[in-house]
Amino acid sequence: MSFPPHLNRPPMGIPALPPGIPPPQFPGFPPPVPPGTPMIPVPMSIMAPAPTVLVPTVSMVGKHLGARKDHPGLKLKENDENCGPTTTVFVGNISEKASDMLIRQLLAKCGLVLSWKRVQGASGKLQAFGFCEYKEPESTLRALRLLHDLQIGEKKLLVKVDAKTKAQLDEWKAKKKANGNARPETVTNDDEEA
Repeated sequence: MSFPPHLNRPPMGIPALPPGIPPPQFPGFPPPVPPGTPMIPVPMSIMAPAPTVLVPTVSMVGKHLGARKDHPGLKLKENDENCGPTTTVFVGNISEKASDMLIRQLLAKCGLVLSWKRVQGASGKLQAFGFCEYKEPESTLRALRLLHDLQIGEKKLLVKVDAKTKAQLDEWKAKKKANGNARPETVTNDDEEA
């Protein structure tokens, strides 16, 4: 069906929105230009291409870690006696007001957290306890010392380890003392800041 040019035709393209409703915004598109704004012509050769998003791959991560091991400061850390067995800490009596992220951040202040799993109930509600795995025994000892009985909301945190982990920690402390480093339980400035 064709309309004569002088008659009202239905608008072509996207229909106009009712007054007062802003047009939708889509990621990657520029914001709308207010009506009456003059357009500036831009040659196609000047327009910049869309930015490229780079996604790291597993092989890149492996190569990157290999290069960092050559750093002299990191070699000292690797050879340090702090590198013992990974240990798991039970964190209980968590307040309902405490978010999972808050607990994770508190645990991370004590050392490198390999994993943190707060238990969820059948309904998906977070329970009042969870388990944290630390890379180093020193981190576990710090968490036991600093976080146990820490008041969060109306409750005090319960941080403890099982008998097997306790034995591992005692063995690690004895080995560290035998090597001449008799400070596994002394408070340092780093501990006070945390």
